[in-house]
Amino acid sequence: MQLSDLEIEILRKLLNGEAVSISSQQRVRFELAGMIREGAQGIVVTSTGRNLALKKAANATASDAASDVNVPRDSRGRRMPLQRKSIF
Repeated sequence: MQLSDLEIEILRKLLNGEAVSISSQQRVRFELAGMIREGAQGIVVTSTGRNLALKKAANATASDAASDVNVPRDSRGRRMPLQRKSIF
């Protein structure tokens, strides 16, 4: 099953116990996929959802670290202003 970045972020927040606003369609999708279980105590992340959220979190942190490799910085280590590449 393919998860979007938003869905991964929602699962991570649910694991951490943070308050998350989830649409009813999203809840049904997560529940049918077996990632969450909704009951009287609220939403509980299943082991499948926990594994997906943790696996995707490890991949996301590795790609974030690789994206900031070639950033121009000044003598104090701050990012230089106006150094974005043009999209054209």
